[in-house]
Amino acid sequence: MIEISTILSYLPGFLISVFIVYSTYNYYQRKVAQKKWEKRFEELDIKNNDHVDEIIKQIVGFDFPLEMFLSLNFAFYRTFCSPTISNVYKKTGIIAGDCEKRANDTDLLMHTWMDYGVDSEEGKASISHLNKIHGLHAKVTRNVDFLFVLCCLAADACDFCESYGSRKIQYREQLAIWEFYKRVGARMLLKDIPNTLEDCRKFIECYTEDNRQSRVNPDGGMLTEAFTKLVIHWYYALPEFVCRMAVSVLIYQMSETFHRKLDLAKPKPWEFALINGVLSIRKNVLKILPPRTVPYKVSDEVMNGFYGCPVSKETLSKVGPIDMLAKILD
Repeated sequence: MIEISTILSYLPGFLISVFIVYSTYNYYQRKVAQKKWEKRFEELDIKNNDHVDEIIKQIVGFDFPLEMFLSLNFAFYRTFCSPTISNVYKKTGIIAGDCEKRANDTDLLMHTWMDYGVDSEEGKASISHLNKIHGLHAKVTRNVDFLFVLCCLAADACDFCESYGSRKIQYREQLAIWEFYKRVGARMLLKDIPNTLEDCRKFIECYTEDNRQSRVNPDGGMLTEAFTKLVIHWYYALPEFVCRMAVSVLIYQMSETFHRKLDLAKPKPWEFALINGVLSIRKNVLKILPPRTVPYKVSDEVMNGFYGCPVSKETLSKVGPIDMLAKILD
């Protein structure tokens, strides 16, 4: 009869073997899924709207869900450098008053475009609703400010996927992201939208470097702190100082000038090493996890969790600051 001590002595080796087999299997399953997508991607035209929507659904639903979610929210940190945009946020109180609702509403409306398609019934309803909300501030928010936000959403999505994703995002996929946001900008009736992704990045750089458009301002500091507290709330399992460190490092790596104009202290070398080390570990762990077989839809998660109903043309009309909803529904 085999003694328990003998069985236990073999247990670590057995568990390690199971882990290696499981990880190797998942790794190759991911490779198969990636090859399948690459083959399909070669057939798609990034100038075709339906094809672009398919590419975005793959990026946000399967390959880079967290990267796309984080890039969207970190892109809005950039707006706090703008005195014009920060002043609108302050006057409406939609960030300082209920930051979580504002973030959820933004994630919901924007991910609806990605999850369902810009020109789907849900996508059209989302953009129409957002246009009505933005219309309330049309006199104080300039076209150039809306363009800045649009460009940041696209460029930061590309950069987050490239830097922190489990695989490299192809350049044509990045171009598809910009084509997607160009179409969003057109549906929002924006003027002078940059033509290429390179022009988009130049626009961000010029806006950020121009002290007339972007600078340290009291409203921006207050909004940065409010949004950082929300990030701390989201990742409540982590110590607060770790969350603050991660926010600062990620913002600095997005743009040193942008980081400075939020009046944040430059992260120390060990902080860069720690945060990037953790992100590198995450990237490699993802490579040995099972590939997604169904798309992850942030819009459905937020709508069901926050509003208790599915995404639809009718339910999207509930999304937004309550006082603004009263005005646009009058």
